[in-house]
Amino acid sequence: MSSWMLVTGLASLFAGDFSGMIPEPTGTTAVATNAGYAKLFADVDFSCPEVGIALVVLIPYLRKLITDKAETLPAETLATVVPVA
Repeated sequence: MSSWMLVTGLASLFAGDFSGMIPEPTGTTAVATNAGYAKLFADVDFSCPEVGIALVVLIPYLRKLITDKAETLPAETLATVVPVA
């Protein structure tokens, strides 16, 4: 649940930053900014596959990091389970 809240909070921060890139209309209606938002969302949309490809390329490296840590623990560091009567 905490991961979900973290991602939601970060998404809200990024949304605020992205919407701050669009100038506020002065003397006109909000419809004047639609073209700016369309370009911004298109840029974000086109960058998503690039990020996905980068993450897929990183999978072997991340798996190596995970398995090296799990396999290199010495037996002394593992906790001994003592049954409680």
